[in-house]
Amino acid sequence: MTDLPPSIGKYKVLAELGRGAMGTVYKARDPVLGRLVAVKTMSEALLVDEEMRGRFLREARSAAGLQHPNIVTIYEFDPEAEGGPFIAMELLDGRPLSELMDEKRLTRLEDKIKLVEQVCRGLDFAHKRGVIHRDIKPGNIQILPDATAKILDFGIARRDDATLKTKTGLVMGTPNYMSPEQIQGVTVVDHRVDMWAVGVILYELLTGQRPFESGTMTTLLYRIVHQPFAPLDARKLGLSQDLIELVDRSLAKEPNARFRDMAEMAGELRKSLGVSASVDILSDEARERGFKRNIEFARSLLVRGQPARALEAARRAQALEPSRTEVVKLIEEIESRLESLAGERTVALSAPAPPPKPVASDVDKWIDEARLALTAGNRTEALRIVEDVLALEPRSKPAVELRELLQKPAAPGRAKTGQHRSYAQAEALLKRALSFKEQVTFGEKTGPQVIAMAPHEEVVAAGGSDGSVRLWDLRTRSKMTTLRSGMHKRAGHEGLVTCLAFSEDGRFIASGHLDGAIHIWSLDTGDELRVRLGHEGAVGAIQFSPDGALLASGGMDATLKLWDVSTLELGEARRRLIRQPAGVGSLTFARDGVWLVTGHANRILRVHDVSSGRLIATLRGHKAAVSYLTVSSDGNLLASGGQDRSVRLFDLQRRSEVKALEGHKRAISSIAFFPDGRHIASVAMEDQLIVWDLETGRPADTQWGDTDEIFASVQIFAGGQQMACALTDGRIRVWMTS
Repeated sequence: MTDLPPSIGKYKVLAELGRGAMGTVYKARDPVLGRLVAVKTMSEALLVDEEMRGRFLREARSAAGLQHPNIVTIYEFDPEAEGGPFIAMELLDGRPLSELMDEKRLTRLEDKIKLVEQVCRGLDFAHKRGVIHRDIKPGNIQILPDATAKILDFGIARRDDATLKTKTGLVMGTPNYMSPEQIQGVTVVDHRVDMWAVGVILYELLTGQRPFESGTMTTLLYRIVHQPFAPLDARKLGLSQDLIELVDRSLAKEPNARFRDMAEMAGELRKSLGVSASVDILSDEARERGFKRNIEFARSLLVRGQPARALEAARRAQALEPSRTEVVKLIEEIESRLESLAGERTVALSAPAPPPKPVASDVDKWIDEARLALTAGNRTEALRIVEDVLALEPRSKPAVELRELLQKPAAPGRAKTGQHRSYAQAEALLKRALSFKEQVTFGEKTGPQVIAMAPHEEVVAAGGSDGSVRLWDLRTRSKMTTLRSGMHKRAGHEGLVTCLAFSEDGRFIASGHLDGAIHIWSLDTGDELRVRLGHEGAVGAIQFSPDGALLASGGMDATLKLWDVSTLELGEARRRLIRQPAGVGSLTFARDGVWLVTGHANRILRVHDVSSGRLIATLRGHKAAVSYLTVSSDGNLLASGGQDRSVRLFDLQRRSEVKALEGHKRAISSIAFFPDGRHIASVAMEDQLIVWDLETGRPADTQWGDTDEIFASVQIFAGGQQMACALTDGRIRVWMTS
């Protein structure tokens, strides 16, 4: 047996999981987080092949940006590691779909359809981001114990004994699942090669055999390209005509005869089970608009010497309109440019491309269009153009500033000019219900991003950028102690603290971290509980239930976990896992702990029944990721903050939005209700704290920071007479009513 390397990068190798012509996969342990990972290395034979190395690096860079419940998560990629590039990714339980199919473990039609639907959704997510798998097959789909399907080896197609090579270069894929255009060596293939492969898998799941079989490679390839497959027998297999037509369409020889994209195929799969499609199908107008924007952007990036980013933009255009000749030719040109550069330099995943300078041919031109639309009084059209620009260039300052202008409410009678009421003027005219003055500022420069108030309001906790948690006595403004995890004590630092929570009885404090770790300390002893908790991605939010029985945590790995506090004290990490459709950036208990509300990266709020984990309702309103949640003391009013810079209020009884508060310039980072339920305070990583009058929807008071001061987190004392806020320079400021 081949000797195992002791380590790869920082990862300690434990065992070999598999070996092939492309490389080797090892089981390893992350010494920092203590989690198990899978580490894939590139074979020595391919390291000297500049074309394959360049492809490996480019595709790994793309795959690393894919965060989806049905795609394996990539944690790290090091293109310059000693011994060659490696990829560290999530180590999955469960079994490959190929094994389950061989053992005929899947018997229910509904289970088969749901698995294929998950694969379609994962692929659609990737295709919309310009990434094509090229080697979809049952062996590259892992089925977890909870029946979740995970796509493996994304964008890193292997070359093994059964892989073909044509005059145009390597043709990626496994023959039984390769599309006709792959076999024919078409220079540019699009996302519909993955659709064909999914169609083959679906056919195989329904019939127990592949649509094309042969004892020789030559005959197999000829049949895939030229011969029809055996039609499905609806009566014999117990299938609906809709499902049979779906299979026929996905396995059409001509790509243009297949579905337009995987989202459409996923919707048809659901409909075949008599379920509403619930898939966002773009209108023809939206497709054309997105296609035009992306292809123009790809061309400008290519001119500016950024072919890797140009290819991503061109792939996005192709995913919208795959049959357009102009995008096919553009991709050919870009890939030719990349191949010519492969021997000159290596595209490193860890170093993102610098933002391009806007030029009049693309971003500036579209911004001018938006301004013209606003001048003409068409705010909706102006905002649509700006959102299109930001989808391509999130850092475009003119687009960001114009969106801020457009999202503020226009003054009556002035909408056509785009002029707006000044919030400062509105505030000056408002009779304030509350007015605060600064009482004291204290603390240490540890860069806290978040604070939490103990239930008895004598202690405030501040999470530092070094991963520690400092406890401060509010009466004396003196530091009581610094809580450090075991990792922090050994290394001197840990991932930044993203969230803090006290238990209702004041016995425990929990901290969530950017590296996915969760720590709990007993405030009676000051000791950390000896139990390992966490997520595979950054922890977005944590909160103890009102009865103290549960600790809820949400992560950017798209999971919600409910930890049993009684077992945590015994050193056992018992929890319930509730998978989510997108990363969890915020959460809060409501209705005395009966409900749990989560806010997500996909802009949606989800209301869960805590006892069953069942989804009760979804709430919509934000135009960007939800960043903070809190609920009023009576449990009826939910306040949510978003990266769209708005605070939105929802009536939980009616499950509807009742008001939107706009006035911040940045993403909302913290919100707190006043005890009267008529006011809230909010901060947004900027120099102002706003106290809102919920009846009028206007600021009742605004507290400004000094030069370079930024407010990160806010808490309200139970009496409503004091506010505490964390500053990013490490201090804590307290205000009291004047």
